[in-house]
Amino acid sequence: MELIYGIIIGLTLGLTGAGGSIITIPILLYLLDMNVHSATGTSLVVVGVGSLAGAIQYMLGKQKYVHWKISIVFSIAGIFGAFLGSYINSLLPAKIILYGFSALMLIIGILMLRQKEYQNKKESEQQISLKNIKGLSAWSKFVLAGFGIGLMTGFFGVGGGFLIVPTLVLILDFPMKDAIATSLLVIALNCLWGILSRLSGVGSIEITKAIYISIGAIIGMAIGVIIAKKIKAGYLTRIFSYFVIILAFYMFARTLGLIH
Repeated sequence: MELIYGIIIGLTLGLTGAGGSIITIPILLYLLDMNVHSATGTSLVVVGVGSLAGAIQYMLGKQKYVHWKISIVFSIAGIFGAFLGSYINSLLPAKIILYGFSALMLIIGILMLRQKEYQNKKESEQQISLKNIKGLSAWSKFVLAGFGIGLMTGFFGVGGGFLIVPTLVLILDFPMKDAIATSLLVIALNCLWGILSRLSGVGSIEITKAIYISIGAIIGMAIGVIIAKKIKAGYLTRIFSYFVIILAFYMFARTLGLIH
């Protein structure tokens, strides 16, 4: 079953560049019966491996969608956030984390619905570079977004693709497919910082389950990337965003004890 769950996670991540990590936590909690702290730690491995597999697949094609320098700079901004988020996670009770995660899912669902303004953005002919970040205001948004995403990665065990993709599109004028591909590498690097913080003694990871789910995520990611390259960006993301919103209300109600 871990393999099947992994395929679902990888498929979603490959198709949307976001959202795959947000369903990893509910799967680990409700289908594999992990506790909250182990689930957020294990999610880092699954999401990180799946994202790296997707990024590599985008790199292997003739068209180079992944932009290394931008990915590295963006993820460096998230290093401190990832370690801080992991530390805060270890201090808080499970219910507080679950309420926060439910709220995050609701926000993600709404933001993914609002992405229609740029999801169908046409391919840009201009050279994509860090030089495109012009002015202190643009750099501040770029660095703060990196820190904030790192913080969420460490705390919730999510990749943050739902924020990385719009940041790349709106600040750096990325074409959508370049943004999705580059976000996968950023997610993988952010998860690495979170994993290192867990291995340093902050939190826990269930390695065996993480390995099986990660294998499934790699398979699902491979399928998702192939499909994503052939379809118009945005359709599946919109459908998935409604699912995320519904799941957010379910998690909130279950945490309150209204449903079992």
